[in-house]
Amino acid sequence: MSEAKTKDQTYWVLLDAAIELDIKKGHLKWTLSDLSRKSDITRSLIYYYFGKDKQDILKEAIKLIGEELIGLNEKRMELWKKGQFAESMKEARQFYENAPYLPLFIMENRNKQNEIGEALRSIELGFVNKLKAFFTNCDETQITSIFAIYWGLAYSPRISDASINQVVQLMITNFR
Repeated sequence: MSEAKTKDQTYWVLLDAAIELDIKKGHLKWTLSDLSRKSDITRSLIYYYFGKDKQDILKEAIKLIGEELIGLNEKRMELWKKGQFAESMKEARQFYENAPYLPLFIMENRNKQNEIGEALRSIELGFVNKLKAFFTNCDETQITSIFAIYWGLAYSPRISDASINQVVQLMITNFR
């Protein structure tokens, strides 16, 4: 490695590099040597974090999509319970900034009939269920609208925190 990285930095660099390689080279058409070169992290450290299975690396990335982007973790659920939707969205954007190939990866794989596609659809369903739990007065069309707003905010590279606050406030006013 060219400079010392923390454990979290190493983890993010590896997952982002794996997602980028999967997009650029094709699904699982990259090697762990490719990943090592792309991430500037030794193969032994990759093995330490994830083992030798490329599919396991991608599954870990998907797990983080659920926990960090969608907010299916305890910290983000607490923010939602307190009505701090904008703060939760800002944390989701941090995840996106750490993995810029993520939207392409999701769009490329979510409809595939394989383990990765199934995992992505499962996360989407978990998020829809989360939305239904917090927006109890909404019908299916409104839930889908909130889902679209959330994803749009997460992937809008030039949107400011003030804009996120405004959109989330409009969403709460109209749907809650």
